[in-house]
Amino acid sequence: MFTPESSFKNVYLDNPPEFREVLQETFYHVTKLGSVVEAILNECLDLSPKFLHEYNLDRSWDFMVSLSYSPATETESNGLSEHQDGNCFTFVFQDDVGGLEVLKDGGWIP
Repeated sequence: MFTPESSFKNVYLDNPPEFREVLQETFYHVTKLGSVVEAILNECLDLSPKFLHEYNLDRSWDFMVSLSYSPATETESNGLSEHQDGNCFTFVFQDDVGGLEVLKDGGWIP
């Protein structure tokens, strides 16, 4: 999901009917959370209050991806391949099914 002013088109599921509204509200709150974290990082690093916002104007934008996969089996795995996010920081949310891992210091953390 991208901001309304983005040139990218948002695509929503039709079912459940409230999915679009919930996703838009979640996006709004996570974007606000990002601004708060940005401000905290600026303060902790002794940067000007708008430093990270201004630094990232030409290289970053807010977007949200919602993915759902069938559970992997012994013979078939699916999902998003290993990758690096290009953002200043990334929020990662996972449900109780599990399967998401983050690479840190050469090791995968569930």
